[in-house]
Amino acid sequence: MKKLVTFLVLTIVLLVGCTTEAPKKEKATWEPFIGTYVGDHMKVSKIANTVFMHGDTVDHFDLRGEVLRVIYRNDNEALNIWFSSSTSKEKALVYNAMMGAILVPNAQGYGFEIDGELYEIPRDELITEMESLLPTLPHGNDFFEEKIVEEFLTKHEQTIQQYAVDPSYQSKLMKKFSITKTS
Repeated sequence: MKKLVTFLVLTIVLLVGCTTEAPKKEKATWEPFIGTYVGDHMKVSKIANTVFMHGDTVDHFDLRGEVLRVIYRNDNEALNIWFSSSTSKEKALVYNAMMGAILVPNAQGYGFEIDGELYEIPRDELITEMESLLPTLPHGNDFFEEKIVEEFLTKHEQTIQQYAVDPSYQSKLMKKFSITKTS
């Protein structure tokens, strides 16, 4: 009788253990946006608002000419965030451009308008610069392969953030941006 009870208890424990769902890993904010096309307004908007730094200050974006341009609000609150926060303008521009290049791979360039100035960088220049830092950066159509980009960003997102805060790298990449007065 003890053997039967022991057997039943072990069977129940085994069945419960095998049918319990493993906890789901939390998705990174960028995961749903891998391989976004520059013409996909909904996804580009979500990238600008949730993945990019200072996304809460986005006013609108412009996708003309296959260039992803994010226009930020110019009100006092937004400008305070841009110019008074621990996240410098340069850090945000570098990080946003790099993440834009990875997540929106068919854009011809990336632009960010802040306080009457438009900072733009062509994709090919940005990718060349990123390849020198991150040799395992995906190439060509690999940017549309979810698994490849997910593995890359899982491994290198912290590195991208480190380059974004590095003053010497910020200075080097910022020289590649064209800056145009817009107002």
